[in-house]
Amino acid sequence: MKVHFIRSGERRYSMRIERAGLPVLAMDPAPGFDPDVPHDMVHFVVEAVLGLKGGVFGQIAAGGTAGSFHVEAAGGKVDAREQRRTVRKQVARGKKLIEAQGREGELSELAAFLFDIAWRSGHRPDSPEQRAALSEADRVRATLSPEERAAIDAARPAVFAAFDRLAADWRALGTGEALVLEWPTLRRLDQPIG
Repeated sequence: MKVHFIRSGERRYSMRIERAGLPVLAMDPAPGFDPDVPHDMVHFVVEAVLGLKGGVFGQIAAGGTAGSFHVEAAGGKVDAREQRRTVRKQVARGKKLIEAQGREGELSELAAFLFDIAWRSGHRPDSPEQRAALSEADRVRATLSPEERAAIDAARPAVFAAFDRLAADWRALGTGEALVLEWPTLRRLDQPIG
């Protein structure tokens, strides 16, 4: 699966997701722009490193929409009725996947929050907002099982290394440019290899 993180404006981004044998998904605008690592890129990295299949990108890879993406209109001559049928099927499949996600969907949100706060606290100046976020992170961490905390602790170096690499790449983009990443490998697909 190819995930395009597109810098669509000065403080705006959008996403496009290509999946083999499934309709292309899009979100424009996407929520949580950040000059370093946008919100959905945080989820992408955290879910890939933790191997979460019930998070946003695991659901999308399984054929859903994660409740927030829409089916991109097909180009060329497309029967409008067929397009509506495709959209209905994607929405129905997405609802089933959301209902079935169980703890992994919640863990995706919690882990993304924890990694995001921890990484940013090491990269941004201290502020009252940051201290409040760190306090909230302590509260969230206490809701995790010992196994979940251990998994998050073990993943920290890989997640932070990916954030560091992707933040540098994201900051270098101009408006209209994109990072294209492969799920779940985190491999960049928009650069020549070598």
